[in-house]
Amino acid sequence: MRFAVLFSLTLPLWTPLTTAADTARDETRDALLREQQELNERAEALADQQATTQRLLEQQQTYLEALEHEIQALRPPPRSDQKN
Repeated sequence: MRFAVLFSLTLPLWTPLTTAADTARDETRDALLREQQELNERAEALADQQATTQRLLEQQQTYLEALEHEIQALRPPPRSDQKN
């Protein structure tokens, strides 16, 4: 009987602690999920940026090669009859 009375008196003290612990756990889980989502979004944005950078570098390389061909075409041919 004393146990029942003691239990019924202490139960309201435990309930807020359990609720607070549950709330803290839920908030921590939600924060971790939000952080994971943000990291996933940043990783996706970086992957897109890397793909764009790679594409631009390839375009730049193609342009430089074309420019080099134009420069070579503008140079006069070497003269073999030069005198020393």
